[in-house]
Parts: sequence; structure tokens; C-alpha cells
Amino acid sequence: MISRAYNPLILLNKKKSILLLGPRGTGKTALISSSLAQVENVFSIDLLRGEQYRRYLHNPSQLGNEIREHIKRRDDFTIVAIDEIQKIPALLDEIHSLIEGFKSKLVFLLTGSSARKLRRSGANLLAGRAITKELFPLSQLEINLDISIALQRGTLPEIYLNEKELSILTLNSYVSTYLNQEIQQEALVRGIDRFSKFLELAAQLNGEPINFAKLGKQLGIAGKTTTEYFSILIDTLIVKQVPGWAHSLKKQLLQAPKFYFFDCGVLNALNGFLRSEILPSTFLYGRLFETFIVNQIFAVNEYYNLGLRFYYWRDKNGQEVDLIIARNSYEPLLAIEIKSSTQPDFSDCKGFQAFTVDYPKVPYVCLCQTPRAYSEQNIKFISWKDFLPEIKTYFLG
Repeated sequence: MISRAYNPLILLNKKKSILLLGPRGTGKTALISSSLAQVENVFSIDLLRGEQYRRYLHNPSQLGNEIREHIKRRDDFTIVAIDEIQKIPALLDEIHSLIEGFKSKLVFLLTGSSARKLRRSGANLLAGRAITKELFPLSQLEINLDISIALQRGTLPEIYLNEKELSILTLNSYVSTYLNQEIQQEALVRGIDRFSKFLELAAQLNGEPINFAKLGKQLGIAGKTTTEYFSILIDTLIVKQVPGWAHSLKKQLLQAPKFYFFDCGVLNALNGFLRSEILPSTFLYGRLFETFIVNQIFAVNEYYNLGLRFYYWRDKNGQEVDLIIARNSYEPLLAIEIKSSTQPDFSDCKGFQAFTVDYPKVPYVCLCQTPRAYSEQNIKFISWKDFLPEIKTYFLG
């Protein structure tokens, strides 16, 4: 059993309820099961189980009736765990009432793979009464990752830890069943063929600035619809949006955003690369390495509660910096280039050279696969494995 970087018991023991979000397969159910195995008084509900789903679907108040009765029979503190809460958003109103009525007697640990259905239904999102956290696929904070497996099959726990053929079957099923059907159904997308085509193109454009109008023309749909499709992927946590950085917030809003899929294995399944040999020094390897590193940084930010914002930068000549890290929209704190080689140098980081004209005091870091850190000019070259556990030292001291 891999010990995850996030431990929900820390907040639960402080009597704070949690809404734990994450894409399917990231290990939410396993995490809450292992965490709550250490607790005596747990009231558990799994809405993926048909009989439990039907029990509360037509009568959400049944939840309140059962929990009130449970509390009457117990003198100790109760943790109520509900898996996949977005299946019945109406339960949140009942949960809200219970939190208010029994603040000293119970807390909730809720999990979900989408906030979209909750918002669309107008459900009570608990208005600060529960702390929202996100669970990512496996990170370097949790296990010494094999980069070749991570780039080929991704780091969803069940897939990363399984043998290759079973992992490939599982990933293909994930794409065909979950992405193309369940997300399409949950988001009320009309026409699964059109949405499937969109997914394919979105995967091909992973990590590239997206022109919604141009992509819409390729798909034969309006640019507004393309924007809506990306919002579906954001809300279901399948992609992360990285906006462009500019001197002013107004100019940032005009920059074309980038989108990164949350897992390289899922991305490869969409692109048909699961059985391809992904060789170092190729464009594909470099793009997957960038996607992997970006998601690892997102995970560290979440687990360490750093509160950082992420951007990319590109000038009119096409010079680019992969990641700009900041706390607000005006002051960059760190500029990062991501190179998959073992010994990149100053000439590989031309984006830094352009960016430093406007931001000469910003630290520059190149994350790569060097066995030992070194510096050249004003750039620090460091292994991604060394950087990730130490990232908080850059921002917390």
C-alpha cells in the first residue's frame, strides 16, 4: 500500500469537513478506506453502489434521518464518508443542515470526480463549511516514480502498479467508457461522436495555446461550443488550464490558454500511443515529459497548500517559458523551463533570455534529468526528482 501525500484525517480530527475531488482512478476510495480504517465511528455510503444510490436518489432526506438516528446511539465523534457525491447533488442540502445542527458531533468526508454536476444542479456547495481538496495520480512525493512507465502508461495508481498489458486494456477502457460516455452524459453534451472528435483534437493539442475559434472550425462547431467543451474537461478535472502571462491582467485575459491533460497514460490512450515506443530525445518524449512535470508541480502545490498560480509566457517572436509561478497576476516568483535531456545548457533556454529583459530579478530554473545540479549564466539546472520535494523552500523559506 502506497502512503499518499494527502492525509484527510488531519482536517477531520480538527472537526473540519472535506470535499475531496479528483478524476476517476486517482485513488480517492482507497485513500478514504485506508484513512478511516484507523477510526472507530464511521458512517459510510458509496453512491456507486446501485442499492445505495437508489436509496437516497428519490428521498435525500433519508440521509438525515439515518445519521440523526446514528448520532443518538453514539457518544463519540462521527465521520460520515460519502463516495461520489456528485451522483446525488441534492444530498448537499441535507449535509449542510446536519453540519449546522451537529457541529460538535460529526464531520463529512465527501468525494467526487466532478464539480460540474454539482454546480449545474444549483446544489449547495456547503459555502465554506467543507474544505475542498484535490487528489492527483501518484506523485514523486509518494513513490520513486519510474519515468519510462510514467510517460508511457501514466501514474494512476492501479495502472502504474499493474503489468503492461492489463494497464493498456484499463486505459483504453477508461477513455472509451469514462471519458467518451460518462463525462459526455454528465455534461449533457449532444452527440458523442462530436465530443469524441473534440477529445482527440484536444489530446493532440495538449500543452499548446488553444485558439477556440480555429479549433471549432476544424470540428465544424462554434468557437463558443469548443470553449464549453474545454470547461467540461476542467470541471471534471481531466485537464488543467494554464493562462498566458503578460504585464497586465487585461493582456493576460487576451492570451490563448494552454491545457494539460492530468495523466500521460490517459493522454497516450487518446492519441493512440500506448503501444508506441516513446524514445528519449524525440518530440513526443519531450512533450510527455513536460506534461508529466507540470502535473507533478500542480500536485505539490495542492499537497503543500502553497497557493501558487501558474502561467506560461510567450513573446511575439515565439520565444517561450514553459511555466511562470506567481502568487498574483502581477509579480512572477519563478520561471521554469522543462527539458527532458540529462545535460541541457544555456542555449536550450532561449525563452529565459527573452523573458529576462522584462524580469531580470526572477530566478530561473531548468528542470531536467541531470544526475547532479549545476548552474550556467543565471540558470540553475536541477533534476525534477530533487526539485519537487524541495519546491516549498522556494516559496515558504
